[in-house]
Amino acid sequence: MKKKLVIIDGSSLLYRAFYALPLLTNEEGVYTNAVYGFLRMLLKLYGELDPAYVAVSFDKGAHTFRNDLYKEYKGTRKATPQELISQFSLMKDVLGTMGIAVYEKEGYEGDDILGTLSARYENVLPIAVVTGDRDALQLVSSNTTVYLTKKGISQMSEMDEKAVFDAYGITPRQVVDLKALMGDASDHIPGVAGVGEKTAVRLLQQFGTLDHIYQRIDEISGKSLSAKLKEGRESAYLSQNLARIRRDMPLEADLEEMNRPPRKEDMNEIFRRMGFQKLAVDFQKIEFFKESGTADDYALPDKKGDRSFLPDPADMLKLLCQKKEFPPHSIRFPSRLYYFP
Repeated sequence: MKKKLVIIDGSSLLYRAFYALPLLTNEEGVYTNAVYGFLRMLLKLYGELDPAYVAVSFDKGAHTFRNDLYKEYKGTRKATPQELISQFSLMKDVLGTMGIAVYEKEGYEGDDILGTLSARYENVLPIAVVTGDRDALQLVSSNTTVYLTKKGISQMSEMDEKAVFDAYGITPRQVVDLKALMGDASDHIPGVAGVGEKTAVRLLQQFGTLDHIYQRIDEISGKSLSAKLKEGRESAYLSQNLARIRRDMPLEADLEEMNRPPRKEDMNEIFRRMGFQKLAVDFQKIEFFKESGTADDYALPDKKGDRSFLPDPADMLKLLCQKKEFPPHSIRFPSRLYYFP
């Protein structure tokens, strides 16, 4: 199998993992459900995509250059839950012990890191971008595939150029102009008032690009639509700028740091602290981690009196989900408390 680079939208996946799983804490009371869900997805990615290089991007701060262009950008987003906020730093610490490169940069979004890394390396090796955000479909090319998470984090849709066209009737290059016309309520991108997705797709299928639409606006049938486009021209181009993922942002990164061996002792310790012993063993079965240590480095102790022998929260959660019975408050095992809201 040809070596590939997998670039993960860390912010998107951590959010999805948080809302996909019930609240979970370790024995210290630290929330871990989002981290656990993220790691399960990461385990699946190693098993299915077999990456040679892995990078994870995160948003850094709420203010970016897009807010300078349009102060209302993402202005309707709800505040991040306190139970999730602490898990971002924990997630980055965990990834660091695993040898996985983490990137974030003030003034830019994690999406811009996805775009910059994919543009930088897609002529060198195949790229897989993993995210829950459809905006990333604009990055799809002959050598870059986007994997969209769905149903929380349990499934993914593989989106190449054909898949994008089959699903939306446009090419990846037209995704930005689609957003420019129809807007995006989730990011508070205005678009052109009165132009929805179906109309935007039809316009792009007929004229190709936003520029061509405005260059040939007299050819548009329907006085009402033509008037909306003329009136919304400034908003359309602002929206185009907001929706376009930057692919040339200043970012210090190289492939070597995306293929570092895990610090197995640190990794083992932080997994134990979170109560993820079984996950550590599961990762050891992946070829990359197998080459970096032995099974004994990750294995659970044999002594049943050892606290670390206690059931992995994943097993307990799986059992509860299968039974469809959730306790009202918590489940207590010796020396450890797991909380479910």
